[in-house]
Amino acid sequence: MATRIEDRRSACPGLFRMAKALDGSICRVKLTFGNIGAEQARRIADASRRFGNGIIEITNRANLQIRGVRPETENQLIAALLDAGLGPLTDKGDDVRNVMISPIAGIGSDKPDVRPLALRLLEILQTNPSYQTLSPKFSVLIDGGESVAMVDHPHDIWLSMADDSVHFGVAGVPPTQLNDSPALGIVHASSALNLVTAILDQFIAWNDANPAASRLRHMIAAIGTDAFIAKLESHLDFPIHHDAIASWRRAVPRPNGHLGILPESVGNDALVGAMPPLGRLDPDKLNVLAALAEKDGHGKLRMTPWQSVILPEVIPARAESTLKHLDDLGFSAHSGNPFSTMISCSGSAGCGSALAATQADGLKLGALLQRKAPGLAEQLAVHMTGCAKSCASPSAKPVTLVATEPGFYDIFLRATNGPSRFGKLLAAHVTIEEAAERIGNLPLNSRPSTTRPFNSGSGGPTHA
Repeated sequence: MATRIEDRRSACPGLFRMAKALDGSICRVKLTFGNIGAEQARRIADASRRFGNGIIEITNRANLQIRGVRPETENQLIAALLDAGLGPLTDKGDDVRNVMISPIAGIGSDKPDVRPLALRLLEILQTNPSYQTLSPKFSVLIDGGESVAMVDHPHDIWLSMADDSVHFGVAGVPPTQLNDSPALGIVHASSALNLVTAILDQFIAWNDANPAASRLRHMIAAIGTDAFIAKLESHLDFPIHHDAIASWRRAVPRPNGHLGILPESVGNDALVGAMPPLGRLDPDKLNVLAALAEKDGHGKLRMTPWQSVILPEVIPARAESTLKHLDDLGFSAHSGNPFSTMISCSGSAGCGSALAATQADGLKLGALLQRKAPGLAEQLAVHMTGCAKSCASPSAKPVTLVATEPGFYDIFLRATNGPSRFGKLLAAHVTIEEAAERIGNLPLNSRPSTTRPFNSGSGGPTHA
C-alpha cells in the first residue's frame, strides 16, 4: 500500500514533500482554516526570500505555497516552517489537513459554530494511521450555512449544518440550484463526526481492494449511490433520514462576500478582505500584511479559498484605514475590479505543461478590462489556465481563457452541460487584446450565469 500512496502523492506538494516545477520546487504550507499569525506570516516571508524565489501563492484551499525552492535548501525550509509552528500534529498527518470551513465560521449567533467539529476532525485525520493513507487531494467541507462561503469547490465529503440537523453528501457540493445533485441524507448534529469517520472507513476498506482509486467519486462511479448508502447505513448505529432531501437547497452565499468591510463584522472586531493580483504575494507584501494586522487589529490574518486575504479582527474604527492600506498595497477590495476575482495558474514561467505565460497575460488582461469594462467583475470572474488541466480552479468559472500557444487563448463562457468542461466556446486562438474586446463587449443578457452549472469541475483542486 505504501508504494501506491506515494505514487499518487508525488505530484501534490506538501511541507515534507516538495513538488518539482520549472521554477524550482513548491512547498505547500497548510493552514488551519486559513489562519496565520503575524509572526508566522513574517517567518513565511523570510523563508520564501531565503529558500525560494520570492513567490508566495494563496491556494484555493486557503493555504500558502512557497515557489522556487532550491534542492539544497529544502531541509532548511522545512525546519524554519516547523519552528514557526506551521507543521502537522504528526509527521504523517500533513497531507490530510484538508478540512474547509467558511472564513466567517463562528462569527455571530445566527449560524451554528462548526469550528469545534472541524478541529476535532482535523485532529483525527492527522493522528489515525488509516486516515493518513488518504490522498492529499481528499477533502472535507463542514458548512454552517454562512453568508460568506465557498460552496462551488467539489469535496469528497460535505456536511451542511443547520440547528440540530446535518445534510450531507459525497463527491460534490451542497446543492444551491434546482438541478444540483441533492443531499444523500440528514443526520442529527450529534452524529456528524461519527458519520464522517464511517464514510472514511467505508471508503478505505473499498480502496484497499481498488488501489488505483484515490477519491470518493471513484467509489461512487464504481458501485453507485444506492449501494454506497446501503453500505453506510449497515455500519451506523444511528438513522439517516431521507425525508425532503430532494427539495433541500443551501442558501446561495453572498456574491463576492469576502471583499471589502464585511457586514458580518460584530462587536469589537471588523473583518476586512481584499484580493492580491492573481492570488500572489511576495515577502514584502506579506510583511506589510503582518504589520497591518498588528497595527489595526490583533495580529491575525486569514487566507480564503478565493485566494484572497481577510484581516479578521480589525478594530472597527480602523476598518476604513485598513481597507485603504490594502488598496495602496495593490490589492482589490471592490467587486467591480477585474483583479478582485481573476485567478491564474503559474503559467509557462513555472509549469512545463503550460502553453502560455498566464500570470503576465492575466495582469495585462486585467488592466485592459479595468479600462474597458469597469464593474465587469461583479458579474464575471475570469480564470486564466495554461492548459486544459485547470489546476487553479476545480470548477468552471464564468469566463475561462485556455492557452493554445504563447500569447493566444481560447475563451469559454460557463454553460450548463458543456459542451466543454469550461462551457461553450466564445472565441478561438485570440490574443489578450482581442480577449479583452470580446469579454468587455459581452451584452448583459448573454453573459454566463454566475451560478454553478450541474456537475461542473474535476472533483477536486490540484492547486490546493
